Amino acid sequence: MRGWMFLLIVLTILIPASGRGELPEFGPPPPGAPFDDVDEATLQAEVTRQALGFLDILQRHWGQGPERLRSAVAGPVEREEESTLIYLRNVHDHGVLEGYEFRKGSLSRGQYVLIQGPLNGLNEFIGYYAALKQALRSTYGEPKLDRVVWNNDLYHSLPDYWGVAVMIGDLRYQAIWETSEGTLTLDLSGNQYSRLSVEYRARAENAQT
Repeated sequence: MRGWMFLLIVLTILIPASGRGELPEFGPPPPGAPFDDVDEATLQAEVTRQALGFLDILQRHWGQGPERLRSAVAGPVEREEESTLIYLRNVHDHGVLEGYEFRKGSLSRGQYVLIQGPLNGLNEFIGYYAALKQALRSTYGEPKLDRVVWNNDLYHSLPDYWGVAVMIGDLRYQAIWETSEGTLTLDLSGNQYSRLSVEYRARAENAQT
């Protein structure tokens, strides 16, 4: 239940009120359609840098309270509740949420979420996922679970459109690592927009003060 509430807060903050439940039907543009002039490698490096920085903060503050987190995390708190601190950022024109969850006053879970804003390329978010997965593999080794799930194979034979499949919920990527500190999950999914998330849950002994 706590996990679902955390996700609900994420989506409530990042999706404009005028767009909830009113998102237009997505029709894929042709592969040659013009996109913003954005360097993919630069954006992938920035997403990876932010996500790894987020994980570093978690690892250095497991079991500590909200006050210690406020002093360690840059920027103003967007929302604060009894057991949650939420910060908002951006990568290019995409929205970023950093959420920290506390159990009995001790940091026990964190989530970094990148929500698609403009469409800069059909496979843009798959590129973010691949770059971040490689960085996590370099740090934590091979994932315990590494899967690609097709819920509808309409675009399966068209790799140029796999990003479209992600956006409309037909394709999902997921990798999970079990570390000495907890469970780390990298996930790419969609529902008319792409959503990349990194979630780290501390083991009970690491979440104790």
